[in-house]
Parts: sequence; structure tokens; C-alpha cells
Amino acid sequence: MDDKLEKKLKELLPYIIIEAIIFLLMPLFMGHSAGVATYLVEVGVFPLTAIGCAVFYKFKHRQNDIYVCLLAPLFYAISALLYGMWRASWITVLVYMVSYFVCGYLGLLLSDILIKNAEKKVDKEPVKPEEIKRHQRNPERVNLEEQKPSVQDFRAENPDEDHTLDTSTTDDDVEALLNAIHSRKNP
Repeated sequence: MDDKLEKKLKELLPYIIIEAIIFLLMPLFMGHSAGVATYLVEVGVFPLTAIGCAVFYKFKHRQNDIYVCLLAPLFYAISALLYGMWRASWITVLVYMVSYFVCGYLGLLLSDILIKNAEKKVDKEPVKPEEIKRHQRNPERVNLEEQKPSVQDFRAENPDEDHTLDTSTTDDDVEALLNAIHSRKNP
């Protein structure tokens, strides 16, 4: 199996399972009547499933993917074939398939808007007064990652024992050095 396809299927697997359960098992509980329950599921639950899966996929993977939009129409077509929904009209089934695709795409667009709003909110968050005071008290500790350790921190107490490591140092040299340090600590 191709690595890209395998990776894509692993990304889509939770959404495939959720949509398969909802699209293939919900008609079992609706029965064969074309009542209010059937209408509510086809107009309410199925589109919300398509939108929800697309939103969560976008939040998790941060990419637009047409396959997420195609899952809902695919599972609706399978359920229409399995449960005889096609008997009413093929045009109705096609209209529902297109509408579920559009709902999935709207879910991707909705998640884009939500992500941008969340990023703007994070950018506009004011700095808390406690953080300002903490930085004013310890200005040298503001960027610990960017500070370079001084050479004196690594020097031995006795200058004869000072060892420097460079790119030509091998693993055997490091191991010998560590053994020498260990033997000094544990006589």
C-alpha cells in the first residue's frame, strides 16, 4: 500500500467510523416509514455529522481535505442502496448527496473562521501584571533558551583536569572521560 494513502486513511479513520455508524445505523432505528423522524435525521443529524467531522478534522490536522467532504455523500449513497431510500427518487438521493458534500465543505470553512478567530484572540491577549513584575525582578531570566552558557560553568576546579570536547571526539573518548569522573567521585 502506498505510504501517502496509508497515512491519509489513518488520518481519516476516526471520521470514517463516526460517519459510517451514523449514516448506516441510524436508518435501522428509523424504520421504513417516511415520517418526521426520517425527515429530521436526513435534514438535521446527517448534515450536522458532515459539518462536525469536517470541523474536527480541520482543527486536528490543519489542512483542507476534500476526502472529509466526500465521506458523508458516500455513506449516504451506501445507506440509500441498503435501505431502499432510492425508491422514492434518484434525484432526491443525489440532492441529499450534494447537500451533504456542501455541508462538509462548509464545516471546513467554519473551522477556518474559528481557527483565525482563536489565533487573533491569542495575539490580542494582554500581558498579565504578574508576568510583567516577574520579568522586571529577574530581567536576566527572560529568555533562558537564548542565553549561551558561559565557559566557566564547564571548567573543572583543577585546570589540569579540564577537558574540551569537539567534533572529533569519539564515543570512546566520552566514555573514558565519564569513567574517569565517576572513579574520582567513588574512590
